Amino acid sequence: MEKTPEYVTSHEGERILGIKRNLFFHYVTSGQIRKQERENEQNLYNHADIMKVKEKRDKKKKRLSTSVDWQKISDLPAILKLDLEVYNENIVGDIGLYISWERKNDKITLLSFESNNREKVLAYVSLVPLPEQVILSILKEEREELSISPEEIETYERKGGYTLLAESAVAHPKHPEQLNNVLRGFLTFWCEQYPDRYIEKIYAQARTELGDVLIRKLYFSPLYDLSDTAYVLDLRKSGISRLVKGFQECLKTKESQLRGRSTSRPQQLEQRKQQ
Repeated sequence: MEKTPEYVTSHEGERILGIKRNLFFHYVTSGQIRKQERENEQNLYNHADIMKVKEKRDKKKKRLSTSVDWQKISDLPAILKLDLEVYNENIVGDIGLYISWERKNDKITLLSFESNNREKVLAYVSLVPLPEQVILSILKEEREELSISPEEIETYERKGGYTLLAESAVAHPKHPEQLNNVLRGFLTFWCEQYPDRYIEKIYAQARTELGDVLIRKLYFSPLYDLSDTAYVLDLRKSGISRLVKGFQECLKTKESQLRGRSTSRPQQLEQRKQQ
């Protein structure tokens, strides 16, 4: 019987856990997986620690049931509680301002929470629809995000393209995977709106570690002419990330379906005339 190695490569560790590189090294830097450094060679990682992490992840998957929904005003205390847990600050944001945003457009913030318990928010992302010139002014640091007034925020009543500002992205430290659930929910919503309404660009600022992770995960492009922290994701161009590729495939499928319907109508009319 082949003996289990004491240490394995990071690639093997990622394969065992079924996760990507960024999350694997989160477990390493947080001390959950020990590292064996080797001079002039690839570092190795403790196999027993990796298996412990796998056991914890498997148990969590079995017992954790989550739901994704648009934020309600009543969710704000739970969201601020998550902010406090993640950032360790007494005051995070302005709850009064967020309420005014929510009243203007109730589809800005999408959140993941424990099923049947909205008070336990695990992750959320806020994408604010704004005129592009307002977003660029914020990215140039001519004004703060918290200066956005409800009057500047767009609703989704009109048809056409929208530019969005990724105002915040937060996930519970023990549930980083929930950020993907929220992002998939957002992209599903926008696929459903297509082609009447669609996203042209998403802008973001890399001001937090999680914001930087989100930007790298979706392959945003830097906008160094505006700021060292400014990025954009142009959804009119082919995506690189799996999430964006899946979203763009959804749009193409809808286009094909709509073309099929439009071409079938004249055929149906012709058939009726012949009858």
